Amino acid sequence: MISAKQRKKARPRSSPGLYLIKTGSAYMFQMRLPKEIAPDCKRPIRIGLGVIRKAEARRIADQLAAIARQKFKQIGTAMAAGDETEFWPLMEDMLGFAERDASTAVDSSQRALLAVTMLLKSALYDMRGPVPKLTPEQEGNFAMMRGLVRIGQEKARKDAGEDYDKQLGDNAELLAERLVDRFQNDSGSALTPPSDNSPRTKGKISARSGLINSKVKTEADMDRRNVQRDPSTKPLFSEAASAYLAQRVEEMGKESKDIGTAETRLTLFIELIGDHPIDRYTPTDLQAFINLIKFWPPKEKHRPPSLSAMEIIDSNRDYSKGWLAKTTMQNGYMGVIKPVFSDAAPRYDFDNPVKNVALKYPKSARDKIPAEPLSSKKLNQLFRTCVQSPYIDNVMLPPLGLLTSRRLGLLAHLVGTDIKEKFEGIWVAEANGLVEINGKWTRRPIKTSESGRYFVLHNFLVEIGYVEWARKQGGQFLFPQLMNLVDPSKTASQYMRRLFDKAGIKESPGERFHSMRGDYITQAREEKKIGERERRMQAGHAVTGDDHNKYGWKTLTESEAELFANLPLNPKIDFSVFRGLDFDSLWKARRRKK
Repeated sequence: MISAKQRKKARPRSSPGLYLIKTGSAYMFQMRLPKEIAPDCKRPIRIGLGVIRKAEARRIADQLAAIARQKFKQIGTAMAAGDETEFWPLMEDMLGFAERDASTAVDSSQRALLAVTMLLKSALYDMRGPVPKLTPEQEGNFAMMRGLVRIGQEKARKDAGEDYDKQLGDNAELLAERLVDRFQNDSGSALTPPSDNSPRTKGKISARSGLINSKVKTEADMDRRNVQRDPSTKPLFSEAASAYLAQRVEEMGKESKDIGTAETRLTLFIELIGDHPIDRYTPTDLQAFINLIKFWPPKEKHRPPSLSAMEIIDSNRDYSKGWLAKTTMQNGYMGVIKPVFSDAAPRYDFDNPVKNVALKYPKSARDKIPAEPLSSKKLNQLFRTCVQSPYIDNVMLPPLGLLTSRRLGLLAHLVGTDIKEKFEGIWVAEANGLVEINGKWTRRPIKTSESGRYFVLHNFLVEIGYVEWARKQGGQFLFPQLMNLVDPSKTASQYMRRLFDKAGIKESPGERFHSMRGDYITQAREEKKIGERERRMQAGHAVTGDDHNKYGWKTLTESEAELFANLPLNPKIDFSVFRGLDFDSLWKARRRKK
């Protein structure tokens, strides 16, 4: 309606701009993580900028957004490559730690949010921190380096047959030596730059330079135990590590083998790098540790207690006793060392000196071998070998792995009460993080929150009587012999490796128990009625995609569960070998100690 008496509209408030919000008089940077890397993360990144001018807030927001987008792309690439090979190592480098404890349900979306937030806070600190004025000694250092670079450039031009400064190029080695000597005697004299007025001529191509030497020793090659460090009032690394492990024991409720392993590896770090005040370590110390343990023998028999750590390392510099895998260095050693610093920083009030450090791992370190598919012929060999065993774990863990797609560690920890009839005629298994057995609480290896949701048991397991038998076990473990050992998951993996070897499946190290998880997912992918969302829930993976894909139940519905319960069996595989088994006898059988 047009009217001369129409009320004037209120003047719109000025928007803070992209990636900015204003609370009172203060600005705050805000940015959401892309759905591709954090599908379940509803909370945006928020970083307070304080009370500053709008133009300054705009400038900072643009810089932080650019850094964030770069990291989003890096995280997305790592997640696509796989959790074990790329994502967790990247989190380790960004966070300064990437602890993955079997007792902790880890959400990769939340970890990505934390990593990027910490990175942006660090970047904000660098943006605001004034550049410190150089000391006379630093100015002399930089002047000497500029002079050496100038001399090296002219020598390189001469060797390449280009126009070069004759005075510098023809006398490069002598001038470089004199420049260093002059700096050592009088650092201020190095501030005089080389002359720009000397004649230039054409050089002859030469293959020898002599100014750059790849054999020079770096800080990481020094004995870090004896490196001079500034005085500190903070506790020693050993005290901080003890406090960290004590807290972990308190959280877990009891001491485990993992704690013992962590103690051993933290002690090795002290033996090789030294026990210094916790705030006086540097990234170089961690790199020096990596450079040394690349010679650390992986097997305990090659590490006699009568030898010192350095003597053990010196005995394996030719790698005659093997070498550690890259994932062992990243997760097994750095995975217990870095958290000590992360835990101690707020506890003792200091800045974490190794936060966001990117370490270089040796090329000799073995990469993780990816799982490979198993042929129907090899699965038949495996199943025939399974039923010849007198032990319940050897007999039933392989078919459970193939018919559920779940990880070996989780299957080994199942108890009878985990088995339930979720829908009519459809049985599922649901394993919580903690289970009480004979009055004692046991923590189960739930890798992520999605892994703890129920998964469907194939109807074949019902047909052979296994589900009914498992239900009768009540609160008892279905694989008791494994659960009586110190590390059930690791022992189960060793048992399965021996079983595969006995079945003749040993040509490729990629053909292992985890292969059956991939085989199940591949078969489910061939069923047109089963979508990606349903496959991910059955396998214990996070549901990804757009918002629409995440709506609905977070667990399988009755119709979806029915598809998995009746998934067609591979006609090339003989499952009949599992019919008529005496599960009670198998459950009671025990291995004898040799």
